[in-house]
Amino acid sequence: MKERLRLPAEWEPHAACWLAFPYLQEEWPVHLHDAQRSIAALSLAIAEAGNEPVQLLVKNDEVEECARSLVGESRDVHFVTADYGDCWVRDTTPLFGHTPNGTLGGLCFGFNGWGGKYEMPFDDSVSKWLTSRLDASRFECPVVLEGGALESNGRGTLLTTASCTLNENRNPGLTREAFEEALGASVTMERLVWLDRGLEYDHTDGHIDMIARFASPDAVFCMKAAPGTPNAEVLNSIERDLRASGLTVLELPAPHAVVAPDGAPLPASYCNFYIANEAVIVPLYEIPEDRAALREIANAFPGREVIGLPATDLLWGGGAFHCVTQAQPTAP
Repeated sequence: MKERLRLPAEWEPHAACWLAFPYLQEEWPVHLHDAQRSIAALSLAIAEAGNEPVQLLVKNDEVEECARSLVGESRDVHFVTADYGDCWVRDTTPLFGHTPNGTLGGLCFGFNGWGGKYEMPFDDSVSKWLTSRLDASRFECPVVLEGGALESNGRGTLLTTASCTLNENRNPGLTREAFEEALGASVTMERLVWLDRGLEYDHTDGHIDMIARFASPDAVFCMKAAPGTPNAEVLNSIERDLRASGLTVLELPAPHAVVAPDGAPLPASYCNFYIANEAVIVPLYEIPEDRAALREIANAFPGREVIGLPATDLLWGGGAFHCVTQAQPTAP
């Protein structure tokens, strides 16, 4: 029988967290330095408050020098030279987990630049580079997808969105049944909970990590829309579907409109937090809903320090803290 990978919940212990320092001026024509500062601050928070070693990818000596100037001296932030595109390692690197014999393995998908929209050099090869570096077994799932499209509770329940997973720009003709069969051949899975779609203006076609995140094996965060909130219809549908699946729903406020300097709406979400070993790092948008989001997340993770960091600078590029992190679990 084929071996399958167990995808741990994010609150399980981590040996390291992988990030990548942005450097492509064409991808950040106005806000490159702002994005770099955001990645540096996130790296420090994970390493120091989160008590989790950070492996920060840098493209070359010049990029490393820039990263070091912003990170400063931290014994738990390590700089690793590698070829990669942009900073969205949640999507370009494998989802790491445990093999049946307790070694490190990675769930690996085909990658086509988020449906061909954002193709950058080396983003399609960093997955193989990293599994080779870590001597991790590769569990190949024969579909095109990104890591931000799956959420695991560590006990066999996974979440995804049809708008991304079954999108014609990734997997033409793929059905829910066929995807479940392909995924179930690679990972231990009791059930896959489907949500129809994610946030409007989400560059990823609706990644699950922007709309629903596990807080415990049976409880999941989603955002509650106030009157006039963007995505209200979608968020109400997500909440209904999660409750119908039998999961306990924990509510976060939905951010009111967050826009780019050119006025374009941005897919702001408090669900895009990262759970480190001893902290939860939460994206903030300098709006009134920030405080309530921090409070609700702190209630769900009483053993961890909850830290809010500004995330709008990263959001201009299409994501937040979960999108730019990839946890490497410790051996079980």
